[in-house]
Amino acid sequence: MRVFLCAGEASGDTYGANLIRELRALEPSVECEGLGGVRMQQAGMILREDLASRGIMGFVEVVRSLGFIRGVFRRTLDRLRESPPAALVLIDYPGFNLRLAERAQGLGIPVVYYISPQVWAWKKGRVNAIRRCVRKMLVILPFEKAIYDEAGVPCAYVGHPLLDHLEGIALAETYTQGLVIGLLPGSRAQEIERILPVMLEVARGIRAQHPAARFVAPCVDEARAGQIRGLAGDFPIETAPGGMYDVLHGARFCLVASGTATVETALFHVPMVVMYRTATPTYWLARWFVGRRLKAIAMVNILAGRHIVPEYIQHAARPARILVDALELIADTPRRKQMIAELQAIRAMLKTGASRAAAREVLAVAREAAHVG
Repeated sequence: MRVFLCAGEASGDTYGANLIRELRALEPSVECEGLGGVRMQQAGMILREDLASRGIMGFVEVVRSLGFIRGVFRRTLDRLRESPPAALVLIDYPGFNLRLAERAQGLGIPVVYYISPQVWAWKKGRVNAIRRCVRKMLVILPFEKAIYDEAGVPCAYVGHPLLDHLEGIALAETYTQGLVIGLLPGSRAQEIERILPVMLEVARGIRAQHPAARFVAPCVDEARAGQIRGLAGDFPIETAPGGMYDVLHGARFCLVASGTATVETALFHVPMVVMYRTATPTYWLARWFVGRRLKAIAMVNILAGRHIVPEYIQHAARPARILVDALELIADTPRRKQMIAELQAIRAMLKTGASRAAAREVLAVAREAAHVG
């Protein structure tokens, strides 16, 4: 039995790697190949294209990388035609993966989608496309299942894979001494370029009040570490390639780019301020698509149903405003204690066992297809 997987960013590479390990544990004979990154490759997947390390997102960035994306898509489609797998497993990354799902469905390949596109935030019409071409949707947020049930899409809530991922990690004590402030500007080069300068200005304000503070930026690899040090100049920042959870384990407070890192920070109960900046055309396109539907962009706020952490987006992400929140959340204040309690409640609402549950669903679809075939 062969399964083809596709992940297009760092978080998807991590989740895909854990899924592959569970697939192989449940069905040792399963063969995995596809698109992803080094983590999926290390877990036992034959890596056809390293898509995850590019981490392409946003309108402007996609346009600039269109030739690369089209080439990967064409080669992937050729591979699926030449050697159809028992199942195609798509992990988030909807701009690429939904198009691939439509083509795979036309080839008679059953599609399992693991980690839903944010249809509740962006294009609700995507649910119709998903209904046409996805055999099973596997969601990781509790409120998502009702959306797909209502739309008539076969769906299972498997839990959040981050909880399983954290259980298997041994945390170092490297950052547990002193006042540690985490700067989490994202995993992509373009995110770091736009968001880190704002974080650094806030960090300078924090340092003026707390001269002994340590400022640490976790990053995915040495290339991003070099980029961070270059942008920081003479500001005393430490980088931690591959050390996200070690930093969160010891951090007093974090400045966080909106994305998976907000959930990761919440799972460690670390008070945070969330911010995001992107290319101006991408921002206004997002505003046009989302409209008034979405009241928050940080996943912790969406899960809570209210703003439990402050958000500063695009032009509102001004250092002076963010610094006021940062200093209050670093100190022993009632607001800090309240946020910690609310972050603990976020962790309690998420279910464990996602990778194993998702692997069972994938194998069920693959076996059914093999039996019918």
